[in-house]
Amino acid sequence: MTKIEAVIFDMDGLMFDTEVLYYEANRKIAKRIDLAYTWEFHEKYIGVSDEEFHKELYLTFETEAAETLINEGGQALLEHVEVNGLRKKKGLIELLDYLESKNIKKIVASSSIKSLVSLFLEKEQLTPYFDAIIGGDEVTRAKPSPEIYEKAWLKTQVPKEHTLVLEDSLNGIRASYDANIPVIMIPDLILPTNEAKEKTLMILDDLNQVKTFIEQQNQ
Repeated sequence: MTKIEAVIFDMDGLMFDTEVLYYEANRKIAKRIDLAYTWEFHEKYIGVSDEEFHKELYLTFETEAAETLINEGGQALLEHVEVNGLRKKKGLIELLDYLESKNIKKIVASSSIKSLVSLFLEKEQLTPYFDAIIGGDEVTRAKPSPEIYEKAWLKTQVPKEHTLVLEDSLNGIRASYDANIPVIMIPDLILPTNEAKEKTLMILDDLNQVKTFIEQQNQ
């Protein structure tokens, strides 16, 4: 790995502790309409696009139930965030401040739709940190396709070997790996698999450790 000049961030589970929020919002609505929405089901779709997740809801549940879950679950999530804000992952601000001080480019590449990504960044006053945002609705193929990371990398205008992706999900790691962009995993809810270990530069506990790694790399 050479000097790092750009960092591409996943969002859910990497920047914000959102995966449990998504589940709890959907679970709240599912309980009201007597729908068997379990964590085991939800966990399978962590890291995929909203479109792909919604498609699976329609395949698994009746159409009316799926539509209710999509519409009202999303609204429940937004209401929670409006009242409570978002819980930022450990070391996020410290890492962003460091990258800003060194003029290292910062891009968000999330499977969530761009409007939701923008809303979350704005809510937590993080928008000024980032040079660009790529949402899952701006690509034709979701992670694990490399398309979103290829598109994000083009925004950096630096060579791939000088770019670093930060991910928490296996689908995101696969996407970065297939895009030939070095990736570090910071696990959230899913423990690293052998595949994750093979396809990442390293696996670190939190974003503070990422900051330390980049500082050492750029000496």
